[in-house]
Amino acid sequence: MAFVSDDLFNEICMSNDIIDYASSFMTVKKNGKNYMACCPFHNEKTPSFSLDRDKQLFHCFGCGASGNFVQLVMRLEALDFKDALQSLAERANIKIPENGRRESDAVTRKKDSIIEMNKLAARFFYDSLMNPETGRDARAYFSARKLSKETIIKFGLGYAPNTTDALLKELKDKGYTEEQIVEAGLAVMRNGKAVDKYRNRVIFPIINVQGKVIGFGGRVMGSNELANGVKIPKYLNSPQTVVYDKSSNVFALNIAKNSNTRRLILCEGYMDVISVHQAGIPNCIATLGTALTEQQTRLLMRYCDEILICYDMDEAGTKAALRAIDMISAAGGRSRVIRIAGAKDPDEYISKYGVSGFKTAIEKAMPSTEFKLSLIRRKYDITDTDGKVRFVDEIAQCLAGITDSVEVEAYIKKTADETGISERAIFGKYSEHKKKSPGPKPDRTKEDYKRRAVNLINSEKPKEDRVSVAVMDAERKLLSVIAKSRRLCIRASELIEPDEFSNNIYVTLATRMYDSAKAGNQIDEAVIVNEFSGNTDAENIAAAVFFNNEEYTDNDKTLYDLIYTIKLNRLERRMNEATDPGEIFDLIKQKNKLISDRKEWQIKT
Repeated sequence: MAFVSDDLFNEICMSNDIIDYASSFMTVKKNGKNYMACCPFHNEKTPSFSLDRDKQLFHCFGCGASGNFVQLVMRLEALDFKDALQSLAERANIKIPENGRRESDAVTRKKDSIIEMNKLAARFFYDSLMNPETGRDARAYFSARKLSKETIIKFGLGYAPNTTDALLKELKDKGYTEEQIVEAGLAVMRNGKAVDKYRNRVIFPIINVQGKVIGFGGRVMGSNELANGVKIPKYLNSPQTVVYDKSSNVFALNIAKNSNTRRLILCEGYMDVISVHQAGIPNCIATLGTALTEQQTRLLMRYCDEILICYDMDEAGTKAALRAIDMISAAGGRSRVIRIAGAKDPDEYISKYGVSGFKTAIEKAMPSTEFKLSLIRRKYDITDTDGKVRFVDEIAQCLAGITDSVEVEAYIKKTADETGISERAIFGKYSEHKKKSPGPKPDRTKEDYKRRAVNLINSEKPKEDRVSVAVMDAERKLLSVIAKSRRLCIRASELIEPDEFSNNIYVTLATRMYDSAKAGNQIDEAVIVNEFSGNTDAENIAAAVFFNNEEYTDNDKTLYDLIYTIKLNRLERRMNEATDPGEIFDLIKQKNKLISDRKEWQIKT
């Protein structure tokens, strides 16, 4: 993992799509949350090769081959780690510096510092909102916007007090300098003096998909015109920093990605998203003050197949929707457009027509092609011959960008019915424009894979050095359970040390997961698996931990049962090997205490 930093590794992988990549080598079909294919590493007729788009991992339930995105590229294309990562970087137009690191150690420390300052600031803003005195007006504002306390907590909303240095003092007390606070975008320089950037505004934390606070948006609570007639910005957002780039991040994706649906609703503003979530529709997200970008689109397509665009239908919103449609199409996704007639935005629409009304609008969302054609129809009077000719020409030009021949044929027929011009003539215009548009790039074929994927070997199970299969299975299941819950991971760290696992792979996994959980970070499976890159056996064993599909009715009880099984087996093996009576007596006492502890654990659950 020395070739690149974790941040650069994540950036490269997140800018690609493991499903899109794998589809160049094998036939991939959706199966529940994951995708399945016939394993490229052993002969099989029934698919057992699973791909997890969210975690960017793969696992074959047949031969045991497992790993992360880069390791899949290494195996499929017979590349070493450096060349495989370089290949993915080139696909995403990311340049890897000669030293393999996007940043120096100083920059890495700076990133960690800003993330920690943002975390402290988010807590400060939330506490200020909940303060009976300082947060009164802000709570009244959120109440007027009909936000519940649960919603406020869910999104970590807050309030910046109407002072010049409240946050500055808070962060200075934690040991940060004015220069660091300004660099984090939490303060600005005014007349040679540092002052809080956000003052007397409600605060919306911006959280990335790893669950880290990377920036903030602040909104005035009333008019943005001061008494002297001067206008201040209605919204004040974080500047670009080493951890925040508004063109590469999406508001509320950290929540929406867990909505168990392969479609997302794209809105324009924070309050639109929050109102939709509060209405019980958890798959809503927003860009951060910009039109949808290529980087954002690639990120979104990791979590969905279709995006429903819900923008204001004024001129600016219409232009933004058209741009979003093209961006989504270029990324291989589908899109539709939600029309919210009678309201300026989703927040107002829900207030007027209720949740059921908004859900109806979602189900009636217009296909993106139909939306485009409806805008063209508005421009021309097709009762006029010249208008009709120009209308057909623009329709044909629009259809030339569509790859689905059935869709093209359907709209040509519809246009012919509307205008009275023959389908043949419209198809002729369509063909003219089609010849001018660039064709799609050819996909890599299975034959390409067969030529390049050489010298790949199937993995074998590790030797079970005096450890039963049952104990190995218990350790794997325990690691799988704690990988899904930070709370359970912290609890496990209190009960079982990493060194108590039976092999170095599981010791490493436990150590990394414990460290992440205690630091308040989301466990990044792909980065952890990368620890074992270059050792096929270890890659397979590590990645298989994160592909445990078993569901437990009581995760706490399962955690305690698995820890008990592992600890008991370890004690019994030591007792069988011990020859000194004093040591045996001590081990018996430890076993009795373990049995007693288990009863205490069961009472707690």
